[in-house]
Amino acid sequence: MKSLLLAVLLFVSISYNSQAIVDKTITSGGIARTYKLYVPASYSAATPAALVVNMHGLGGNSLQQLIYGDFRSIADTANFIIVHPQGTFESTMLMANYWNAYFGGAVDDIRFIAEMIDTISSNYNIDINRVHATGMSNGGYMSLALAAGLRDKIASVASVTGSMTRMFPTTPTNNYAVSVMQIHGTADSTVKYAGDATSISIPSLLNYWISYNNTNTTPVIDSVPDINTTDNCKAIKYTYSGGRDNSEVVHYKIVGGEHSWPNAIVNLGVTNRDFDATKVIWDFFNKHQKVNTVGVNKTEKPSLVSFFNDMNNSRLKIESELTDGNLTYEIYNMNGQRVGGGQLIDKATFVETHSFNSGMYLLRVTEFNSLNFNTFKFLVK
Repeated sequence: MKSLLLAVLLFVSISYNSQAIVDKTITSGGIARTYKLYVPASYSAATPAALVVNMHGLGGNSLQQLIYGDFRSIADTANFIIVHPQGTFESTMLMANYWNAYFGGAVDDIRFIAEMIDTISSNYNIDINRVHATGMSNGGYMSLALAAGLRDKIASVASVTGSMTRMFPTTPTNNYAVSVMQIHGTADSTVKYAGDATSISIPSLLNYWISYNNTNTTPVIDSVPDINTTDNCKAIKYTYSGGRDNSEVVHYKIVGGEHSWPNAIVNLGVTNRDFDATKVIWDFFNKHQKVNTVGVNKTEKPSLVSFFNDMNNSRLKIESELTDGNLTYEIYNMNGQRVGGGQLIDKATFVETHSFNSGMYLLRVTEFNSLNFNTFKFLVK
């Protein structure tokens, strides 16, 4: 079955006539990590674009997920960038590619995704308030792990047939609200709707995020029109709205549905054909953005730096709260080239920009030997 699926997906990939898919590699936690990047032809460095992180399931890979949960045609018209990261191979028990979404493994996949997002943001004009994550199965687990462990970067997540492990944090790591969508079949025998010894039930998952986001506890219930009467399942949509910072929790409950992505190109068991998961996920993402995002660890470093872009006099003024040399700054153009940098020693540092070409630039300030940093975009006329 897997070999047939891979053959079908590869055929579709070769047949797809659109923008090129670029393979990238970064080092995270001492490990070379790869991802596939899709940038639509509509992208312009002058306009901030949303970023969608799309993650494969257990035993899958980035190419399979790119095609199975395919956002490319939507990205072409809606102008967002898609990244398809690759999990690591677990060689002791699973013997498969996987995501360590609070499963207790040694690989820090939350750190990898964070560093991948930063790398992409240094090369493209990414709207840091519109970074979203989705995935199938183990990739769905990982999207929910990012909602808890990387919520300072993630605006909303959509898990398809994923869940949360029983080692999931009781309380997320900071106070950002994050909207959550969960798409799940009641007949899923791989990630059971009722939960098991490893994972919590889907109702418990929903209650976790309803409580955290402080949404309404009584949902609006909509029956999804049963437009395909031969798919052996029906879908019901539950919407828990009114949460902090306009957050919400949405659940597509597929009655009789199995472990599959609704309306995917191939059936993996009973697959719902009444709605397109990819379309509803993007519509959900497009509704939600972060509120007042500044940078990493905002609750710990809410004012690591501030800056003033004096375009008339061609200079930046960077004001820092630390003056012990533990802050460094880097400036990148939209091609990802470093065009300036140094240490912040005084409370106010002036950076001349008269030699820069006109366009958008990224300023990144990092605290030495720490993951704390702030990023800003500025324009040079």
